[in-house]
Amino acid sequence: MAPIAFTNSAKLLWPEGVMIAVPLLYLMGMRFLALNSPITSTRLQLLSFVGLLATASVVLLVSTPSYYTIIAIPMIPAPFSFGVLIFRPNFIAKWTRWRVYLTACVVMSALAWTIQFIWLLTR
Repeated sequence: MAPIAFTNSAKLLWPEGVMIAVPLLYLMGMRFLALNSPITSTRLQLLSFVGLLATASVVLLVSTPSYYTIIAIPMIPAPFSFGVLIFRPNFIAKWTRWRVYLTACVVMSALAWTIQFIWLLTR
């Protein structure tokens, strides 16, 4: 009897799919803000909330010891930073390096959840 390649249904993995979509929404929002010059604080607050969800999800993903711990340790300040940016969105304009760090954390979140999705799908 041949082994079954995909034992988990993609329908059962919808939470992981949502957690892949959240960082992608953040990246599309950042691209939208980069293309359009008028940046409002409401847009930045919404983008900060999406970033908070994306980075906090990876920090929560490592609640059990796993390989994701290597990714999550440098990301620990990111959810707190996004939490501050929800209430003070003007801080992001002052620090370019911090903005790059937060964007890199969101990208790492998307990669971690994509790897988790593929691992669960093929397991």
